[in-house]
Amino acid sequence: MFTSHWQSNPRMYIKETCLQCHQAWDEKQVRYLLDGMVNHYQGKVRHAEFWLVQLIDQFQVAQAVGIDAAALNEARAKHDEAHANWEWWTASNGSAFHNLDQAKESLAKSAAASQAGIKILQDAIKAKASAAAPAPQPAAPAPAQKSGAAPGAPQVAAAR
Repeated sequence: MFTSHWQSNPRMYIKETCLQCHQAWDEKQVRYLLDGMVNHYQGKVRHAEFWLVQLIDQFQVAQAVGIDAAALNEARAKHDEAHANWEWWTASNGSAFHNLDQAKESLAKSAAASQAGIKILQDAIKAKASAAAPAPQPAAPAPAQKSGAAPGAPQVAAAR
């Protein structure tokens, strides 16, 4: 087991860390594996962040049109859930390697909660727009056609 008393990345000590247990690998294989895991993990983080930003932007739209507090509070609860599932993994170093499956599951929950919050707000915005829309007016009757004129033909004033 490798221990140290300073903050450091195990990538700096692959022989002393990874290869102590994974003796069938070489340093190049370990770096390749680590890079792949980190990139995969970062993609999941960015996905969750994208949906969090979309949710935050939707709050601005909802507040601008005057959505009621109940819908805002319901969406805020989804934001709290999304934020917690995102932040748990972004606040630690090494999440890409240790507990990658748990990180991916939590980040997926973050994105799903953000999407649910967006739906709550969009539904409230649509409901408010429907309630505020004026009732449709009956169509005005079409002007009478002069006899012999084709329907839709321009009306020509008679010469005097």
